Amino acid sequence: MSNGRTSRDPVEHGALLAAGSPAGLYVMSLDGRLVDCNEGLARLLGYGSREEALAAADLVLGGCVAGGAGAKPPASTGAIESCLARRDGSTVRVMRTEALTEAGGERRVVGAVVDLSSSRCSDDRRRELSEELRQAQKMEAVGRLAGGIAHDYNNLLAIILNYTSLVMEELDERSPVQKDLAEIKRAAQRAASLTRQLLTVSRRGLAQPVVLDLRDVVRGMDGALRAAVGGAVELAIALGPSGCRVLADAGQLEQVVMNLALNARDAMQDGGKLSIEARAVRVGAAGSLHDAHPAIPPGRYARLVVRDTGSGMSDDVRTRAFEPFFTTKPRGKGTGLGLATVYGIVKQWRGHIELASQPGQGTRVEIYLPLAAARPASSRRGRASRAAPGPGEGGTVLVTDDEDAVVTLASRILAQGGYTTLTARGPREALRVCEAQRGRIDLLLTDVLMPEMSGCELAERLAERRPDMKVLFMSGYTGDALEGRRGARPDAALLAKPFTAESLLRAVRKALEGAP
Repeated sequence: MSNGRTSRDPVEHGALLAAGSPAGLYVMSLDGRLVDCNEGLARLLGYGSREEALAAADLVLGGCVAGGAGAKPPASTGAIESCLARRDGSTVRVMRTEALTEAGGERRVVGAVVDLSSSRCSDDRRRELSEELRQAQKMEAVGRLAGGIAHDYNNLLAIILNYTSLVMEELDERSPVQKDLAEIKRAAQRAASLTRQLLTVSRRGLAQPVVLDLRDVVRGMDGALRAAVGGAVELAIALGPSGCRVLADAGQLEQVVMNLALNARDAMQDGGKLSIEARAVRVGAAGSLHDAHPAIPPGRYARLVVRDTGSGMSDDVRTRAFEPFFTTKPRGKGTGLGLATVYGIVKQWRGHIELASQPGQGTRVEIYLPLAAARPASSRRGRASRAAPGPGEGGTVLVTDDEDAVVTLASRILAQGGYTTLTARGPREALRVCEAQRGRIDLLLTDVLMPEMSGCELAERLAERRPDMKVLFMSGYTGDALEGRRGARPDAALLAKPFTAESLLRAVRKALEGAP
């Protein structure tokens, strides 16, 4: 009586079974080196095919049963949760089973792995997404608060800083009041720095984006990083072989790396190892990082990984790590804006950030920034620039702001710098002044956010009447007023508030030297 089976040897079906299996199947030597595998394991490890994985000379799986040629490993293991190293240097969490067998007189380990990242419980994923949403909502709330105060606050700081400097210049250097004024100036500078941090946290800060290589940023910080973390911390920097070009602000990226390094140093009071890696990766293709990072849209990214062997974080601390003003440091030792600033910068450049940490096991921060094509050099380069204006020959500048004291201050600084100034309290008055002026107006210096009309709208209307007039925007917070308009003019000048006399005069000179 037939049982329905053919007389074929069932071993002949092994290749078909392996090819159709959702698990990664493999055979390896006792020292952990791969002997054979199916396509599923090759994809899981980041290889394009089984043949490519088998050809990789440095592919070592390790394992639960393998223990070296002289060891006596157990015959088999139950299901064990562990991590496998992928081709791009990342790790993937798997459930792994192995058994010891003998073939052709040699002992071999056969095993199977299941990718836990792709079979993650939907409840866990929902909790993760909910936490991401809460974090985004917190940052949006801080952004609205910061933006609401930054415009007026930076105007006040510009007034305090510059009038303090003017008084200090008028007084004798030996005057006892000089020390008091210096303290006022330092306090105002600290307040300005705090405002900039808040705006950066909320992704509303002023930035100068350029296409740069993340590897160059990290490489250029080598000396500063070693000095910052100290001799008790071993610093290891690894840079990938291919370009990591991103569109970002160079100073902000340096701030990201330094903030993470300082946080790592503080977590390693007794010394340890700090590893910083920058390399290009692909997310979303078969065998790529997408399974481990499903929240990141498919594409090519520059990945920055900062890992330390410090004290780590509890779950409660980790979930609040990016929250503004949250800190576990002693009072007076930190503002709680370090990681929040990192988060804001990364999000400002359409990036993604992930943090993994456990008490006693250190912390790992991964940042993904979209790769950018090289941007052509600015057309301003190579142009012959005019000589810097001297006293009495600087040109005519129309100054407008909705804060009278800022108009008066800027006009005074420019007049001392050799410029002729016209002043207007707001955009409507600026239109009238421009209409009444019969001579040249070389530059419009205007605030960005003003009642009735933004600085951009004012510049556009005046350009119809005076196409040769240059424009210099000034603001401590632009909101969305420059979106689109400034994008069409990558060389458009922007002066950050609170400005100093030196920074104002320098920005005006550069704006006048540029093309209309």
